[in-house]
Amino acid sequence: MPEQFMNCSHPLLLPLLAVEITFETKVSHLAKNSQDLNKIEEMTGYGLSTSENATDSQNDYRVLVKGLGKFQSQLYLALATITSSRYMALFLRQKIQHLSGVIPEEYQQKLAPAYHILDERIEFLLSNMEHTYMMGAMKERMEAQQTVLFNLIAQADSLINVSLAQDSREMAVSSKQDSSAMKIIALLTTFFLPGTFIASFFAMPLFNWSEPELHQVANSHFWVYWAVTGPLTLVTMAGVIAWAVWNSRRIQLLQSRARESVFGEAKRRRAREMDEKQSMETEMKRSSMSERDPYKKYSMFDILNHRRRHQHDLATAEP
Repeated sequence: MPEQFMNCSHPLLLPLLAVEITFETKVSHLAKNSQDLNKIEEMTGYGLSTSENATDSQNDYRVLVKGLGKFQSQLYLALATITSSRYMALFLRQKIQHLSGVIPEEYQQKLAPAYHILDERIEFLLSNMEHTYMMGAMKERMEAQQTVLFNLIAQADSLINVSLAQDSREMAVSSKQDSSAMKIIALLTTFFLPGTFIASFFAMPLFNWSEPELHQVANSHFWVYWAVTGPLTLVTMAGVIAWAVWNSRRIQLLQSRARESVFGEAKRRRAREMDEKQSMETEMKRSSMSERDPYKKYSMFDILNHRRRHQHDLATAEP
């Protein structure tokens, strides 16, 4: 710093040094972002830096998208700061040219070398700033990596959907097999049910198979079995049927309420709009008809009464 003041003793040297330091700091940040971008390209496998260890995990993709968004924000901030520094450098250049024309001549001769040094430094700084905007095509590469990551996430989601569809198909096949097995079980149950019922029925103590006569085999209390079984069977079947009907109506009611909650408001709005439209059309038709024929707005009864009153007035007016 002291050596620079000795070589260039100009009052605008300090602002120029501040601009140069700010620019160098942001360039170092851009260099770090470039390294991070190279790592992302290696992980995705698309870009200038590719690697065989590219990640295939969807969670890694989302982490990379988050990191890339952070790097992109840092890039835009650095470029905005460099643009601001460029404006400040141009402003300093204008002030240097302005000061060279307003200070006394004896000081101009002393500051002439400093003018040239500062002007060359500002020109070199502006050139570096212009080239920094194209530094490694970072902006375009970041946008390309963002597109690549979104495409990779979409591909991963599509693969997951395909696997889910395959699993659903396998579950459907398994359910079909289970349904077939249940049908077989129901068929076997139906096949053995009559024999089981007959065996249980004849094994009841209501029958005495040791009697010599057939009409004496049945017990005198055999009617109690049918008196209890018949009503109980009817009550059970009625309860099952009533529950099935109630459940079906309840499901239909819930479905209708859901449909009304979703589509009811839209239907009511459309109905109101249609009513308003029809009322407006009716009013317009009435107004147009009344303009074409003023007697259209009166009913036939009003016209007849008007003619009768007119004839009565004429009759009473005659001498």
